[in-house]
Amino acid sequence: MTWLRWVAALTALAVVVFPFYWMVNTSLKPASEIFLSPPSFASANWSLDAYRTVLTERPVGRYFVNSLVVALGTTALSVVLAALAAYGFTRFFPRGATPFIVLLLFTKMLPETLLIIPYFRLMSDLGLLNTYLALVLAYSSFALPFSVWMLIGFFRSIPRDIDEAAMIDGASHLTAFWRVILPLARPGIVAVALFTFLIAWNSYVWALVLTTDASMYVLSVGIANMVGEYRVQWNELMAAAVIAAVPVMVLYALLERHLVNAITAGAVKG
Repeated sequence: MTWLRWVAALTALAVVVFPFYWMVNTSLKPASEIFLSPPSFASANWSLDAYRTVLTERPVGRYFVNSLVVALGTTALSVVLAALAAYGFTRFFPRGATPFIVLLLFTKMLPETLLIIPYFRLMSDLGLLNTYLALVLAYSSFALPFSVWMLIGFFRSIPRDIDEAAMIDGASHLTAFWRVILPLARPGIVAVALFTFLIAWNSYVWALVLTTDASMYVLSVGIANMVGEYRVQWNELMAAAVIAAVPVMVLYALLERHLVNAITAGAVKG
């Protein structure tokens, strides 16, 4: 029945949206209204004071820049390496692609926490602690398996005749890859970029381990440190959380279609 479907859909939407609404609502309230009983779902005293405080009196802006640099660097590195790996396996080692995919997916089954100590020792020996490069390398190593798997599915769907036609016209393998294959695989590239960006933006454990200097904290670590031992400014904490969540939500809303298409193509053709 149509009305039952609408009721179910609206109920699911309310369950999903309500936590974000409550976060925004709390961030706009004055501190005196946060612990009212019963709680207020709207306030006549809403203001942007908490946002002004976290952006001027707390280094949330610095945390935001750190997260952006790390996420963009991880995305660029992962997309380039994943595209080259997927193209190489589908064009030059087609029979070896399937065992390679199985190995990639097996690595995703291993808990990341197993590698915390080895990664920390490696980055410490290389002098990369408290640097963007350490975080970019760590995040890229965990994003690459799934990224390569998705792109292999996309590149397999592109006929090899297209590559051969380009090379008959005088193009090299690299030129054919850059000018012919990448434009055709654009949905997969966008999906990989979104997936990698989300991993880097939301990651907490690796940023906590590999950065000890407060000026190098990313948003996830910086927001966690806003929780004091004896006092928590919930409106400021929620304001920082909204600042961290909005860019990801906007990006996902714009590119979600590509992500779903890429996952489906990789699952069916990979």
